[in-house]
Amino acid sequence: MSNETDEDPDSVEKVERTDVGCSMEARLKRGTGTRDEDTVTIKAKGETAEETIAEFYTLLEEHEQDISGRLRDIQPERDE
Repeated sequence: MSNETDEDPDSVEKVERTDVGCSMEARLKRGTGTRDEDTVTIKAKGETAEETIAEFYTLLEEHEQDISGRLRDIQPERDE
């Protein structure tokens, strides 16, 4: 008699991944010169488009208020 809780150590279990929900991504680039460029990617996920957009705007506002100012403060030194 076999016990159903015993697993065959040589068996392979196939797992399929299913993503549910919505995602949004934006890439922002500031500056034009090689030494004067900042690139930021903002990604948001949610169960619905409404949740995703709300999360995106929250992240964008955080970037605008905190991160972008800090990036601007880091300036490359000029060659003398």
